[in-house]
Amino acid sequence: MKGWIAVLAAAIIVFALLAVTLPSSGGSAMDQSVQRAMANWKGDGATALFKLFSYVGSTAAIAGITLLASILIAWKQGMWRGVSIIGSVLIAFITNSLLKHWFDRVRPEEAWGITSDGASFPSGNAMLAIVMFGMIALSIAQSRTAGKGIKWVVCIAAVLVIAMMGLSRVYFHVHYASDIIGGFAAGIAVLSCVQTVLLLGNKK
Repeated sequence: MKGWIAVLAAAIIVFALLAVTLPSSGGSAMDQSVQRAMANWKGDGATALFKLFSYVGSTAAIAGITLLASILIAWKQGMWRGVSIIGSVLIAFITNSLLKHWFDRVRPEEAWGITSDGASFPSGNAMLAIVMFGMIALSIAQSRTAGKGIKWVVCIAAVLVIAMMGLSRVYFHVHYASDIIGGFAAGIAVLSCVQTVLLLGNKK
């Protein structure tokens, strides 16, 4: 449990540092540098690939994956574990909506390829990706029946999908890199809180 509390503290610090350094308009020097680098990736293949991962971060896809995963994990590991996945995603969604309303950062003007609305910071796709796939991966990693090979494959796959979902938002410039990092940090904070609660529940 102490480990998760340390992760929570680190995530809060990263998010706070980003929040206090957000420019009043446009992207930071880091945002602009990342965007220039990703502009070199443009191509038909990259666009098709990133559109796929952008779709995985859509509301419909997140809702569907969350529901399916929660049912399967509830069946294998118990109702409480399945409900915790749905609950954590709902908490992340509500938290992200409140943070977006608070910061009200305008999205990049140079967005292309896909459409997106609402405020920019922190990225909801990045935040929900961390929480949803993080909860799924941790549930399997903590399972007593899954083999070590399956656990490693699931965890590595989750990290790759989360990273690609974040990169897809920067690729199409619907988010700044700082939005994605902020979303990851906020998502890790929610994930840490949920895992701490689950550990406390298991001790009772």
